[in-house]
Amino acid sequence: MVGRTLSDIRARLEELSVAIGPYRVVSAKTGDGPFPVTGLQFPDRATAAEAATVASAYRRALRRYDPRVRVHGLVVTETGVGSETTPGPPETLPEYCHAVAGALFETLSDRHGPVERTVMDAYLAAAEGTTDRERLCLTMLERSAEALEAQLTASEQATVLATTAGRLPPLDTDAAPLVDALRSLRDTGLLSAYSVDRTPGSAGRPTQRVTVEGYRLSLSAERCPVLPIAVELLRRTAVTPRITDLTRTATGWTFAVATAGDGPAAGLSVAATRS
Repeated sequence: MVGRTLSDIRARLEELSVAIGPYRVVSAKTGDGPFPVTGLQFPDRATAAEAATVASAYRRALRRYDPRVRVHGLVVTETGVGSETTPGPPETLPEYCHAVAGALFETLSDRHGPVERTVMDAYLAAAEGTTDRERLCLTMLERSAEALEAQLTASEQATVLATTAGRLPPLDTDAAPLVDALRSLRDTGLLSAYSVDRTPGSAGRPTQRVTVEGYRLSLSAERCPVLPIAVELLRRTAVTPRITDLTRTATGWTFAVATAGDGPAAGLSVAATRS
């Protein structure tokens, strides 16, 4: 069972919906709103994106008991836009967080149900205690990263995050995938500024020193959830990175990023400072 109960998830969907709103969650294939979002309307894109993630988790839970439950790719559409049901690029931080979370949940449901349940339970608990949608979506990513680190090996994390990246819209690669990944995270509002400097590394495994300011995710002064950075790199390169040598600064973090190459994956979900 995803979450504490299916009733909890249904209740959350009811909380997100409004009597009359411009946005709906529908099937990308049929344009209809499948159960449990049938007939529900939402006040803005961010709320609808959250509802799509929650509804997807609900339907995956149902399929564990009845494999005949139809698979739907749920997308957000604006009422009155006609047949357009394909999602555009995330426009807000909550939309981006839920795009990543939805892809991650879909991946976890295949082989790592306990991790998915841990994250959904944390989300539902947080939803009871805050009305700040940005804080709520950040909590979801923080707890997702924490759960992956605690319950999966580094190799399993690498596989899960690579699969998650593959479920997101494809991106063109360029000569500077790390810079492009950080730029996209800045544009969504997940961080305010960044810089990248080349540092000496072993042959065939160049290392770059990254500084991020105003990074919105954190577990403590010693532990930073870097899951979105790993996912964005994997969307562009399909090469598992190593994120190490984390240091806390007055305004953010610095860390080293290298392709895994001849070394094992590390720091994919949570990076930690040296003790």
